[in-house]
Amino acid sequence: MDRGMTADQILAALWRRKVLIGAIAAIGFAVGAAIVASLPSVYTASAVVRVEPQRPSEEMVQHTVSELIEQRLLTVREELLARPVLQRAIEELNLYPEIVADDGIEAGVERMRRDLDVKVEGDTAFELTYSASDPQVAAKVANRLPEIFSEETIKIRQAQAARATAVFDEELGRLQGTVAQWEDKILRFKVEHLGELPEQLETNMRGVERLNAQLTTKTDELRATEARRSELARSHAGADTDAGRLAAAEADTTRALTAARSQWTADHPEVQRLARELETVSQQRQDAERRMVAERQERARAAALVTQIQRDIDGLKQQAQAFQKRIDQTPRWAQELSVLQRDYEILRTKYQSVVSRKVEAEVAQELEAKSSKSLFNVISPAGAPSSASRPDRVGGLIIALLAALGIAVLTGVVLEMRDESIRDAAEIKGRLPLPVLAVVPMMQGARAGRRTLAPSNGRNTVAGDGLN
Repeated sequence: MDRGMTADQILAALWRRKVLIGAIAAIGFAVGAAIVASLPSVYTASAVVRVEPQRPSEEMVQHTVSELIEQRLLTVREELLARPVLQRAIEELNLYPEIVADDGIEAGVERMRRDLDVKVEGDTAFELTYSASDPQVAAKVANRLPEIFSEETIKIRQAQAARATAVFDEELGRLQGTVAQWEDKILRFKVEHLGELPEQLETNMRGVERLNAQLTTKTDELRATEARRSELARSHAGADTDAGRLAAAEADTTRALTAARSQWTADHPEVQRLARELETVSQQRQDAERRMVAERQERARAAALVTQIQRDIDGLKQQAQAFQKRIDQTPRWAQELSVLQRDYEILRTKYQSVVSRKVEAEVAQELEAKSSKSLFNVISPAGAPSSASRPDRVGGLIIALLAALGIAVLTGVVLEMRDESIRDAAEIKGRLPLPVLAVVPMMQGARAGRRTLAPSNGRNTVAGDGLN
């Protein structure tokens, strides 16, 4: 039966069982000491790595890798504990061969994660600590892991820079084709509307002014030619009358000369006078006929010139109309051309921007390759530890001793609580419903007997060597 116990009762119970408790404590301490002694020694090695700032700065070269190398400290623990870094270290250094052979590389990676600790120190450094059963292995792994991490980081950054350059290359190729298409489209538009483009407006206006001046000149020339032709037409009638009069006079003189010759001899003065007069009239008639022919030819030339001038004027008017039509169409095509050129300029600006970014990406990629070796600097390499960091054998022995004592004490208390023996009158009064009439003390030299409370014939009786 369970019952409460005071501190004095517990101490008394433990003293009564001191041999048992001592034996349990000794056995427990021996087992704990054996366990502590059997634990393998673990050595830890630490290396401190500083992250160097990027050179040159953003003001000089636009980096295509947007993440600053200092920002990687925020995730350095996750990246160092990532599988690519740990797997590479396990394979290079042949770590955990039994675990890898039995359970695979994943088990080895998990085990290495438990043996590895990463702490960020300040803003630009981190400390890597590795634990192993061999001090040389611990130092070797602690020194190699930052190198692997640095190489993997450099690969990632170089891959990012290469991808950025490839993206710009691809975008530039696409934009080159689009720019060529727009240039061809604008060229076809200008060819189709040649003479009606905004840049040709001034030329067209000057053409109209020049044609108007030529029209004025041709009109004045036409008026002068028309006047000359009218004058020739008026003189034509006079010329015909003069030639006819002279022809009639020549005929009359010829008849008179014929009649005179029939009456007189050739030496007669009248015959000679009429002969001279006939010659004069004949010469005048011929002159008049020649003038009439010349005037007729001049009239023909004047008529032809009027026709030619009229054709020239019509041609000039058609040219002026064509220029005016171009001028009238210019605002319409100017609007369409401005829309085309606006879209083209936007595309060309984008193309030039991509070209500039591509050049910067190539420069950044080259700088990443050149400056990659100086991104991480091991300022405190790990050395082989001379003593194990764990287990703490002294502390382990103390814990084993305390645990053994605790188990022994607990065992004594449990045994005491499960012990049904009655050892004094107070226990009898507390455990029996009957009144206690008398207590017989233990006699000197008598053997202490064990007292028990046992039921008999339905009544409770106390039996024992020292108590009745």
